[in-house]
Amino acid sequence: MPRFLAAAALATLLLTVSARAADEPVTLNFVNADIEAVVKAVAEMTGRNFVLDPRVKGVVNIVSARPVPVSLVYPTLLSALRLQGYAAVESNGVTKIVPEADAKQHASPVTVGPVTAGGDRLVTEVYALKNESATQLVNVLRPLITPNNSIAAVPTGNALVITDYADNLRRIERIIASLDVPPAGEPIVVPLRNASALDLVQILNRLLADSGGAPGAAPDLQQRVSVVADPRSNSVLVRSDSPSRLARARALIEQLDAPGRAGGNIFIIYLKNAEALRVAQTLRALLSGGGDTTGGASTLALTPTASLNVSSTATPST
Repeated sequence: MPRFLAAAALATLLLTVSARAADEPVTLNFVNADIEAVVKAVAEMTGRNFVLDPRVKGVVNIVSARPVPVSLVYPTLLSALRLQGYAAVESNGVTKIVPEADAKQHASPVTVGPVTAGGDRLVTEVYALKNESATQLVNVLRPLITPNNSIAAVPTGNALVITDYADNLRRIERIIASLDVPPAGEPIVVPLRNASALDLVQILNRLLADSGGAPGAAPDLQQRVSVVADPRSNSVLVRSDSPSRLARARALIEQLDAPGRAGGNIFIIYLKNAEALRVAQTLRALLSGGGDTTGGASTLALTPTASLNVSSTATPST
């Protein structure tokens, strides 16, 4: 122990002599130096006020091959203390050195928004999420938090409260920003001019059933395409998390929504009040009694569609 105290005293003396001017670089040379002595030397250099927990014991090694700016002395001390299992909590102009396991219970700075602090300072950050669930993100982020620090979800406000070192919080902030994004795959509406939406959706479901994965492998939800028919507007609603699959489905719809082949004239009549089935029966009864004036070359077909309440009339083209 006397040897350690002598080394600490010598290191303190070297530090004080090297830093006669506040703006001059200093050379740090603490070898097996007592933590208390090193903190005193840093306090003289930086003008900070320190309070040491009685449980803070041990030695540290801080050696710089070249002079370093005075502004780096305090961050270097924090890094050395963290390696020994201690943390610094800044509050009201006083820096308390306590065991890392108890640091989160002290009044560390609380911020909302981007983390402005840096280094091994202990900070409590509140992240308000806009899209992702806070409860689900806890399971993702917990392994990234220092074991002695904490992360908690606030379901009512969909927010995260994390206490950790500032440098690690900056990394976590970037991870949260990349995960807390609007959901992909907003549905698009593709109106149809010729085909029936109900019939087209059945074809699309068969064509797009393949997710593109290997045979026997679990389906990739990112490649799934959902198509739904809207009979009222005769449109198809398409949704997918994959932009390429969404574009493929839209291209298929546009190709299938082609005019009917030549050879007959098809007229679609939308009914507002009457029922298509009854109108078709009445028209068939009226037209069945008429004579054939074209030698049998002219035919008339009536096809009611009850789901859309329309009547289709087909006659040969002239």
